[in-house]
Amino acid sequence: MEGTVRRVGGPRVRTLLALLALQPGRVIGCDTLIGGIWGDALPADPANALQTLVKRVRAVLPANAALESVAGGYRLRIESDDIDLHHFTHLVAAGIEQVASGAHARAAETLDGALALWHGNPFADLTDNADLYWHADRVNQSRIEAIEARADAYVLLGRGREVLDSLEWELRHDPLRESLAIKLIRALIATGRCARAREVFATTRKHLHHELGVEPAPELLAVAKQIGGGSAITVGSTPNRVVAGAAVERAVGDAAGPMGRTVADRMPARLTRLIGREPELRRLDSMLRGTRLLTLTGSAGVGKTSLALEVAGRVAARWSEGCRLIELAAVADAGAAIAVVRAELGLAGDSGHVCPVHRPTGVGGGELLLILDNCEHVLEIAGAVGELLRGHPNLTVLATSREPLGIPGETLFPVAPLAAPAAGSAPAAALGSPAVHLFLDRARAIRADFTITGDNCETIAAICRRLDGIPLALELAAARVHTLTPAQILTRLDDRFRLLSGNRAAAARHRSLYTAIEWSWESLAAPERRMAQRLWLFPEGATLEAVQEFGRGDAAGPLGGLVSKSLVEFDGRRYRMLETIHAFVGSTLMSEPRVA
Repeated sequence: MEGTVRRVGGPRVRTLLALLALQPGRVIGCDTLIGGIWGDALPADPANALQTLVKRVRAVLPANAALESVAGGYRLRIESDDIDLHHFTHLVAAGIEQVASGAHARAAETLDGALALWHGNPFADLTDNADLYWHADRVNQSRIEAIEARADAYVLLGRGREVLDSLEWELRHDPLRESLAIKLIRALIATGRCARAREVFATTRKHLHHELGVEPAPELLAVAKQIGGGSAITVGSTPNRVVAGAAVERAVGDAAGPMGRTVADRMPARLTRLIGREPELRRLDSMLRGTRLLTLTGSAGVGKTSLALEVAGRVAARWSEGCRLIELAAVADAGAAIAVVRAELGLAGDSGHVCPVHRPTGVGGGELLLILDNCEHVLEIAGAVGELLRGHPNLTVLATSREPLGIPGETLFPVAPLAAPAAGSAPAAALGSPAVHLFLDRARAIRADFTITGDNCETIAAICRRLDGIPLALELAAARVHTLTPAQILTRLDDRFRLLSGNRAAAARHRSLYTAIEWSWESLAAPERRMAQRLWLFPEGATLEAVQEFGRGDAAGPLGGLVSKSLVEFDGRRYRMLETIHAFVGSTLMSEPRVA
């Protein structure tokens, strides 16, 4: 908070103060502090060295704070809102809620106050520390969310011109963030600067194509279509994340005749190899010959999207019109999702007739494979998908979702984590494990000389087991080899959600392991959350009878819901959580009451 500026000298003193300030009022153990400050390069007398740093921190604390020595550790006694970082996050959360509730003037004031507290990157010189890196990444994301929410408030108040400069600056520094482009385009439209809005869309589209090999998301395409004034911007008559079989042609709204010019598009280009999934790919190839609706289900970060895109790329030629991909993760609700799907297939809004300007041959004509990615938060789309399948016999749908769509005729394909090696495996045997193979591949992208040896084999295998073979978790862990040894990574997995973050190029839900699982947790009904917390008490899993005996109420229904949503596994007898899911549920006990 505002007050006298005091210089805190030395990176270790600043690290200690930062670690304490992250959790004001909580006792942090000496071992945790020592590990966070020195890592494996411990001083000769760690306890004495820590006490020396504590004295230096006490010398710079303001009058309203005290650093207390408590049995086994230290506690910074200060109100969280007296620390800018916490006050900032509280204001951002409040401002976003005010925007959602329609209190736009109040939201603008709240978010202005939050952003006024920002004086540069948090922990700017300390992010070699995994804990601080994780927090810095989350706070930086909160700042962008605050800027975007403030833009919404200002535009709705008729003050969009006041946020143009900040949005322009942010988009220049994060040109792949489509949500920023959307906010800027909306602000430009609101202020009558349509020519500049068209430029922003075109530039963003170019960056997405060159850097990621993809076209804009449906939401960005939709806002681009709202640009008026002057020549209409060409955004295509459908979301452009469309793929090609050998013969796919698509109208894109050019002046080349009633159907427009035609282009052949590609699947989004993969930036990394798909590893360890050949058996699944062969099975999916076969299954797509005998079903018209195939849904890949599985837990957060297990690789459903990667698997769907890989198999689609391999089998696209079997459909005369190839494949089309619709990404639903950023679509707000089922109504919007249905509209996006119907637009992609060229169906008019409510009439159900094919649009005469854009008549995709995949509807009623040639054969089309439609990929619907990330359906779990818009499951009400299921009815519309069923109608499309019944009305268009040449259409096949490949969906990815954390739970089934529940449509008659749906075939489910559960996507399992990658197999990890058994304890004590030799290097040669460990290399045969898909989980280890993926970890090594991603680690070598960071450090070309990284390899598995007799010394680190069991450590790498243990990392893969502790992370349940979840590809997202393995990739985030492998990215840490630029600053940590495998042994250091393994020791930090007790607090895996702080360690496994920082993938800025990924979709928001996959930028950290925590946010990937949180996406599923937020979809649970209260009884399912309570049941997850009850099952957390059984780290090795439990039978229905054991869970039933422990608490009140019927357990079968909520447990079934957790299995359906890919948060709990059922082997025919016992229910169990993956270790990573178990750790996440344990973290919720800090903020949500446990009800047995």
